[in-house]
Amino acid sequence: MGTALARCVGDVERFLREHWTRAPQLLTNAQRGFTDLLSLDDVDHLISTFPRQPAFRLVRDGKPLDPSMYTRSASLGGRTVTDVGDTPRIYDELHAGATLVLQGLHRYWPAVMRFCRDLELELTHPTQANAYVTPPTSRGLAVHHDTHDVFVLQLAGRKRWAVHEPLVELPLPAQRWSSDLGDPGPPILTAELQPGDCLYIPRGFPHAAESRQEVSAHLTVGVLTSTWKDVMSDAFSELVDDVEFRRSLPVGFAHDEDALAADIADHVEQLRAALDKLDAAEVARRTVRRFWSRRWPMLIGQLGQLMALGEVDDSSLVQRREGSVCLVRCAPEGLWCLLGDRELAMPSALEPVMRRIAATSGFSVGELADQLDEKSRLTLVRRLVREGLLEIVQARSGEERRHG
Repeated sequence: MGTALARCVGDVERFLREHWTRAPQLLTNAQRGFTDLLSLDDVDHLISTFPRQPAFRLVRDGKPLDPSMYTRSASLGGRTVTDVGDTPRIYDELHAGATLVLQGLHRYWPAVMRFCRDLELELTHPTQANAYVTPPTSRGLAVHHDTHDVFVLQLAGRKRWAVHEPLVELPLPAQRWSSDLGDPGPPILTAELQPGDCLYIPRGFPHAAESRQEVSAHLTVGVLTSTWKDVMSDAFSELVDDVEFRRSLPVGFAHDEDALAADIADHVEQLRAALDKLDAAEVARRTVRRFWSRRWPMLIGQLGQLMALGEVDDSSLVQRREGSVCLVRCAPEGLWCLLGDRELAMPSALEPVMRRIAATSGFSVGELADQLDEKSRLTLVRRLVREGLLEIVQARSGEERRHG
């Protein structure tokens, strides 16, 4: 089946060369479809189990509906909450032409969590996912551009899309769509997506969609790309270490633009000198670390893993958790292992075995005997299971364990 990116685009090398951030791409009949990620039955389940806002919302003809139209009050833990989905009213609004938006699925729906993590580890850009369920011949959102790239995965039904040339090239988050930008002109791509199709739309390309004669459901995976502006902003942040850039503007600066312009020119020269001394390697290290440190462990099935820790011995089989992060770094004070949102400090002597674990998909605990004594290897493996890097596939009992 290939990677998450290959499922979306087919030929990955061609996509990166010709389309990534540059031009839309339509992939038709993509392998086996995408209902393994989310199906209409899954949507039914989510609606009927009383979702809470902001995990969902309803829109019609490009405008959000007032939540009071489809939510109600309920008692939860002895406290009254007012943002609970009213299931019958949600279905009534759907029947009347509203589009249901399920937001942030990458945070709580396991199949989408795994898919998004796979995609972002390949792209090394963060991802997010929303689902849109639209009744027949209805439109949820009006023409607009996004400030992030999107992959539209058609789950069920058919939906007709129109994509236009950008009015703002590569817009940043502050450059949101506005009708004041003008008419986007005729579409450069029109397509009727069917189940299994994937449409890639780079940020800045205005688009709109309308369902056909059946209910349409699609998953939109957004790619929140890091930009060179982000890197440069990080580099400029080092200027706080130079007291000259922390000084206040002179009193009365707003009365004399010419004097201020001269002062600015002087400080631009100081800025050039500061940038010439910039440690590019350090900025790169921080940029890389920022991405990896925000990939928290996906701890699906962790309760069972913790309950099995006492059964772990040399015969136990363990493996890297799907989507896990493990960066091994040496420092003068010892070894540091970055496991997403957590960092472990370890003795430097563990560097070889940690690099081995980071590079290996699975192994039996006893295979570490050439590097660690029995107590040490059991302690290490159990710790890495608790931290979410490893998972137990088979413990002492021989029982196969379900893992995320």
